[in-house]
Amino acid sequence: MDATGGGRIRFERRRLPAAGRGRADRLPAMSQPASRPAHDHDHGPAVGLLPVEEARERILAAIQPLAPIELPLQEAIGCVVAGDTVSQVHLPEFSSSAMDGYAVRSHDVAGATSEEPVTLRVVGLARIGRRPDATVGGGEAVRIDTGAPIPAGSDCVVPIEYTEAAGERVRVRRSFPEGRNVRPGGEDVRAGQVLVPAGRRLSGAELGLLALSGHPQVLAHPRPRVIVMSTGDELVEPWQRPAFGQVRDANAFTIFGGLRDAGAVPYLAGIVRDEPEALKETILSHLVQADSFVSSGGVSAGERDVVKRAFFRRGDVEFFRVAMQPGMPQAFGMIEGKPYFGLPGNPVSVFVSFEVFVRPALMKMMGRKDLYRPEITARLASDISGPKDRMQFARVLVKRGRDGWVAESTGGGSSNLVSTVARANGLAMIPAGQETAPAGSDVRVMVFRSMES
Repeated sequence: MDATGGGRIRFERRRLPAAGRGRADRLPAMSQPASRPAHDHDHGPAVGLLPVEEARERILAAIQPLAPIELPLQEAIGCVVAGDTVSQVHLPEFSSSAMDGYAVRSHDVAGATSEEPVTLRVVGLARIGRRPDATVGGGEAVRIDTGAPIPAGSDCVVPIEYTEAAGERVRVRRSFPEGRNVRPGGEDVRAGQVLVPAGRRLSGAELGLLALSGHPQVLAHPRPRVIVMSTGDELVEPWQRPAFGQVRDANAFTIFGGLRDAGAVPYLAGIVRDEPEALKETILSHLVQADSFVSSGGVSAGERDVVKRAFFRRGDVEFFRVAMQPGMPQAFGMIEGKPYFGLPGNPVSVFVSFEVFVRPALMKMMGRKDLYRPEITARLASDISGPKDRMQFARVLVKRGRDGWVAESTGGGSSNLVSTVARANGLAMIPAGQETAPAGSDVRVMVFRSMES
């Protein structure tokens, strides 16, 4: 049943705009599974393939930032501020001493020297965290701590090393001008000044500034809550012993880690069997808590691919093939207005698809402007080959060489070789039309891990 009690899940119909157009257009859908010969998911015919950049742009065009909410500071780290946050107070809120010493009037000590010190009467104390217990008049001084408020009447602080206490008096052995060793109120921020501008991602520095100015909360785009599902009758959980022919589910944890790394909040919904109604029921049961869904498996041309059987011809989720290796079959759409990403089933295809499509979409949902991983140019240590009609995303380990960055392949190109990703820190992007990138040539590398680790 659906949220309206009508016996089925209700889907919002939203189509993806084509790149460079101002109208809605439909992503090219795959043919029905029965009409296409079975083949390897990443090595099928090149007819009707969508360029990688166009596929990503059209997906991103359908994504909107999550509506901003007031977040407590301790929950806002890494989130993007939705509007200018303005200070209601001066920072510091009062003038304070930069030194331990004596608060005095500068003209009273104007002629002080070591040979002819000026003697002042000590009339009180100024302690940190307290109001001074005296004001400073002519010929007077107040003993003051670092950070303590400047007493009324004084305009400078003489450091203690230039003084000599003598009972209720103090001898000052050096002159100091007005304002010396005083931290004036409003020196850092003036009331009405923008503390954190809209679009800024919050780090510890911004949180500290907001806390200091009396903002315990901040209006920001929240972290998306993402439901992770793995489809396939052959899958078992990692803590289970697989029977012959079964495999432990790696995809959910690959996606989980990617989501956490991106700053999202992932929820594992478990393994969904190859039944369309099981997938629909899993989605329905998580609709309230979810901002987005990511599934793996079930989007290619196989007759048992559950995602396609669940949503084919509905118009809510589009199935398309991208000119990329690995990761050719993809699905994307909106379920009750919430983005749904259907990724391939092979583990490396899942990783690459997440980096290319899902992660940038999450960045946009969080209000980020830096949607993509950093890219560098590196020199290949060996040849890398693959299908000529698709962009290759080759797993490489990038190291600093004598003349710049060097990218070394971490293993074969098959999309089931998970260890090749674990050993890599980047994806070398060999453009479509180039079957082999020879050793010594320069390639662009998408960096997904520190190159120094």
